[in-house]
Amino acid sequence: MTVVADLHTHTNVSCHAYSTLQENCRAAAERKLYAIAVTNHAPAMKDGAHIWHFSGMRNIPRRIDGVYLLRGAEVNILNENGDIDIDEVRIKYLDYVIASLHEDVFKPTTSKAHTKAFENVLKNPYVNTLGHLGNGAYPFDYERIISQCNKYNKIVEINNHSFTVREGSSKNCREIALLCKQYQVPIVLTTDAHISFEIGICDYSIALVQEIGYPEELILNTDLNRLRDYFLKMKGLDIFL
Repeated sequence: MTVVADLHTHTNVSCHAYSTLQENCRAAAERKLYAIAVTNHAPAMKDGAHIWHFSGMRNIPRRIDGVYLLRGAEVNILNENGDIDIDEVRIKYLDYVIASLHEDVFKPTTSKAHTKAFENVLKNPYVNTLGHLGNGAYPFDYERIISQCNKYNKIVEINNHSFTVREGSSKNCREIALLCKQYQVPIVLTTDAHISFEIGICDYSIALVQEIGYPEELILNTDLNRLRDYFLKMKGLDIFL
């Protein structure tokens, strides 16, 4: 099993990442990826991109080094109401949006509060994917959220980075993946790359889905046609053009 697109990558516009967009694209090309999503942190994060970064993404070429670029963001969930930190005027022009909880924006509180935040984010039509749900700092009612993902056309990512940097993620990601399998929720296998050397390397995520027998037809970014069909349906965007 291999990924054809890495849908969670950061450039050095996010200050705790280390590679340029061109370096990431070069790495993606070397690993024979078809596409990457550029998903820098939104402004509420201490090192997040300025809001103008997201407005200006329309100026980025669709292909660099032959790699298709999806213009995206990793937005911050700000509160229990599910508010996020890119306004509708800008976010509607993005191709792909991940919504995540980060400690320096939304301080971990209770499982009930985290569940409420995710439940409200599910209703946001501009959010495509729930980010790094396995983070042990944010316990929540996994089944309550996963069971509603299809209702709101949400994807769950299995974040390779989490296995090494977020405590408890190995166990939590397995539980979440099993629920996604039970409820037939589409997933993506992502790197959350913060340097070009990580682009496209999803070994931990791949091992997990293979171990639990996750149906590959529900993994959006291991097949180009599935990926194309998703963006045609959700954004009217043909990534083959």
